[in-house]
Amino acid sequence: MSDMYERICREYEAFSPRSGKAAVAARDVFPGGDTRSSAHFAPYPLFIEKAAGAYLHDIDGHQLVDFMNNFTSLIHGHAQPDVVLAVNEQMARGSAYAAPTDSQVLLAQLLRDHVPGIEQLRFCSSGSEATLMAIRCARAATRRQKIMKMEGGYHGSYEMAEVSLAPMAELAGDIASPTPVPIDDSFPSSVLADTIVCPYNEPDLARRLIAHHAHELAAVIVEPVLGSMGMVPATREFLATLREATESHDIPLIFDEVITLRLGDLGAQQLHGITPDLTAMGKIIGGGLPIGAIGGKRELMRRFHPDQPRPVMHASTFSGNPISMAAGLAAMQRFDQQKRTTIDGLGERLRNGFNKAFQDTGIRGQAIGMGSLCNIHLTDEYISNARVSLAASRRAGRALRCIHLGMLMRGVVSAARLMYCVSTVMTAADIDVAVSALKDTLLDLRDDLRREKPTLLY
Repeated sequence: MSDMYERICREYEAFSPRSGKAAVAARDVFPGGDTRSSAHFAPYPLFIEKAAGAYLHDIDGHQLVDFMNNFTSLIHGHAQPDVVLAVNEQMARGSAYAAPTDSQVLLAQLLRDHVPGIEQLRFCSSGSEATLMAIRCARAATRRQKIMKMEGGYHGSYEMAEVSLAPMAELAGDIASPTPVPIDDSFPSSVLADTIVCPYNEPDLARRLIAHHAHELAAVIVEPVLGSMGMVPATREFLATLREATESHDIPLIFDEVITLRLGDLGAQQLHGITPDLTAMGKIIGGGLPIGAIGGKRELMRRFHPDQPRPVMHASTFSGNPISMAAGLAAMQRFDQQKRTTIDGLGERLRNGFNKAFQDTGIRGQAIGMGSLCNIHLTDEYISNARVSLAASRRAGRALRCIHLGMLMRGVVSAARLMYCVSTVMTAADIDVAVSALKDTLLDLRDDLRREKPTLLY
């Protein structure tokens, strides 16, 4: 363990003693002390007592600006009054029925009216379920088995969605034809055999791979911004190539807009002018409650229709539940064009401020992203795909963890991988707090980095 990391951990433990004590109790009931892999980090996450607007309050009494927003899902921050009112009113009328409601229809109409690729849709309980059902719909429509996904792409918590999520160079093979890589030891070999991996932002390679596997591909699925690999935006050329190649071979194209629906009006497909056949949604459309949705062309969505000879099975106890519908409708009705423009501007301010902090401190790093989405990388190399992002992360080692903990101790919350997102309740002052926190953290780590990671300094 590095001296730098040991020092930062000691300071963090002194900063959050009550969270440290709570973590000990949590480890007795949860493997590792948490019940959600993506939210866990060492030495332990902060335990949160309450939240309102842009701020979290932990059990040690700190107020922190929340740039994680439950991994981009809280578009209006915490406890937005209209959302709270809608949820309370619906709860008094009942939390779940095995029956349709007006709120389902109203939220569906709102999404259909704003997302170009949606003619009909269905609700589900998570983004993971949305991408899963999109894949099943495509398989039923094409009667083909295999799926193409992007290297580094994450589409949820099931095996096919996580193939080649972390494409280690020693396992991933030739970039022209990547080897499917499991993220853990739970993957059956059949999943790897049924997944064709495509390099991100490589249009010529994508075109060749699609042509080669066209006879067996049920769908191609892509995130317009590669989230788990550090908010790497797809180029318009790359997305246009995927659209052109899939259309020419009659292969459904799925956009995973679970994260990117906050962009544009609504979604990256609108920004790029590229319409997929199916769209998976989640996060912001639930107003902070569990939700997902799959939408697309009417002829594909008809595969779910009960009058089909063999409809795609989609039951899901909590799909379209009235609480999520009430929260989602209240949130999305208030996410207008002015708010979208404002948070995109704040996102640009955040990225620019972070990049200036790296320049001012002489440390090799950058913030990339799109609109209200941002991620820090400890490299000055151009980041276009998962291989570049992952290699930079591995070279940085524990320096990334030290920045994350340093920012937490300065009152700024992000994902451990240094992902940030902006909510509509944030102001320019909140952005400036984060920028100052990064600069102070980098200055604090600079001497340690010179000793332990000199390649990160100019």
